[in-house]
Amino acid sequence: MQERVDLSGHTRLERLLHQQVRETTEAIVGAVTGSLATPRSLLLGRYDNHGRLQYTGRTTTLAQAASSAVAGLLASARRGHPWTGRPFCGRETLVVTLVEPELVVEVGVGVVRDTSGRWRHPARLHRARLYLSPGGVPRITALPRRHPSSTASTSPGWLPARLQRVCGE
Repeated sequence: MQERVDLSGHTRLERLLHQQVRETTEAIVGAVTGSLATPRSLLLGRYDNHGRLQYTGRTTTLAQAASSAVAGLLASARRGHPWTGRPFCGRETLVVTLVEPELVVEVGVGVVRDTSGRWRHPARLHRARLYLSPGGVPRITALPRRHPSSTASTSPGWLPARLQRVCGE
């Protein structure tokens, strides 16, 4: 059941931004929480423009069927994994098992990203994409940083121009 939020006291812009827009995309599995036999969630990555696997986000807790299906497709990481020694923190420090970054999965993600290009909300696993190689996954892109002098504008610079027009900002 989805919780309804009363937004009557908010501006039109705030109501519009509250509606989370989602898209479907691909990512590479680089680690799991839980064990290889029964993964609880997947830690996802994409290559940057320098060919390094960068962490982009984590899935929601996997359903038992999805966990079983993915478990048979994962291999334990060999020496030299790009995330060796990297701490994964959120609300708590995660205990992760690194896997070979060979499995590509299709996930549903919110389009909201942080400045590093990571997804701000957990991804939802749709399926494994067995016929795709990790090299075919879109590259991670960092969002452009705002120049300090751009704050003088009356409209928020981070808001796309078409939304500024729609929202009357």
